Amino acid sequence: MLPISRDYHRIPIRVLNRVLRGVNLLGLARFELRQDVLIARARRETGLRDFGDESFLQPMQLLIRSLREEADLNPVGRFMNRANILRLLKHRLYVHELLRRHPEILERTIPDPVVVVGLARSGTTRLHRLLAADQRFLHLKAWETVFPVPYPECFAARAAGKADPRIRALDQGLQAVLYMGPQIAAVHPLGTFEVEEEVGLIQHGFSSQLFEIQAKIPSFAQWLMTHDQRAAYEYMVVLLKIISWFRNDPQDKPWVLKTPQHMQDLDSLLHVFPNAKLICSHRDPVKAVGSACSMAWNALVRDSDSLSADWVGQEWLQKTECMLHKTLRVREEMCPPQNQYDIQYADISTDWQQAMQGVYGFLGWSLTNQTRAAMQAWTDSNKQHRHGAHKYSLGDFGLDKADVDQRLMFYRQRYNIPYETTNPHTKAPDGGAAEQV
Repeated sequence: MLPISRDYHRIPIRVLNRVLRGVNLLGLARFELRQDVLIARARRETGLRDFGDESFLQPMQLLIRSLREEADLNPVGRFMNRANILRLLKHRLYVHELLRRHPEILERTIPDPVVVVGLARSGTTRLHRLLAADQRFLHLKAWETVFPVPYPECFAARAAGKADPRIRALDQGLQAVLYMGPQIAAVHPLGTFEVEEEVGLIQHGFSSQLFEIQAKIPSFAQWLMTHDQRAAYEYMVVLLKIISWFRNDPQDKPWVLKTPQHMQDLDSLLHVFPNAKLICSHRDPVKAVGSACSMAWNALVRDSDSLSADWVGQEWLQKTECMLHKTLRVREEMCPPQNQYDIQYADISTDWQQAMQGVYGFLGWSLTNQTRAAMQAWTDSNKQHRHGAHKYSLGDFGLDKADVDQRLMFYRQRYNIPYETTNPHTKAPDGGAAEQV
């Protein structure tokens, strides 16, 4: 069995939580989670008032309610979640002001993107970063997904030939994140300049799975699963245009995108990019569920002292099942067959060069020697387990391999997904594995 979530906290963090609880009893440092208070603070700190489109207010209110009533946040967790919401609100204020000053940003065109779609832990990160090595694609860096909107200091820094202050901000933020949760690096490689997914942009619509790996918020997660998220995806497109405009990207280059959230909101993705080329990665669902549970657990334990591993197991198994059913339906109803390409995780892991040859054949692009060399360079510098092996077991999360296999058999059979054999890094013979995906 996994230790309780508090056991994952470094001693200074445990001490800080105890001190803050004592201070809270005196009515101080409560880090209040209230929509009106947070909105007022964002306006005060930016000197701006107009958010423009206010479609985010409903999901924001639902998120805050779930954080207050379900998450059981410790004081540090309340501070971190509050700071995150404040960051998003300030960015939305900066966006509206930037577009008021530069309406031409919205006139930028975005060619049909290539989008890697797949469950978390199914090789999507590897596929995405291999494709991003091709200079013919645009891609996001980690700092751009967290701080996508240039504020006044960014323009001043560029004019003075200095580094963008957002880069330093993420450097400092990642140091704090990895100090409080050092186990996270083995699950997903982090770095300020790493190629990163666009889920951070979707988060600006307050409709993102990112919130679900920051706190236990089941009612908000259920709302996300069952409600249309077009507004968040439309806002994602606005942020992509802003990033591209600030970088002065050529407008004929397509983006390569990727986030497991598209498994939940593929209809919204196809609403904003109806002709997107989908590269769909498939992995043994038993392995994918175990790895996803471990990913969620390692992220969630930071902000709560009472999180249950069994709850994480049931939540992410149910979530995975719902996402798979929805993705199958949307692919059949909304995406032409010629815009879809299926690829096995096993093939990516065994011979990535052959796998990429198939991907490029689907795209109708040549896989040039220059691109192969760039992909090989990325592969050589990103060896698996360089931050430690990612070890996990289904049993740690109260799940049974046979039960998971039966519930997700519809997916395995639909794409003829092979069972994965155990490997030397496996923690236990019940669906565990170790990988960097």
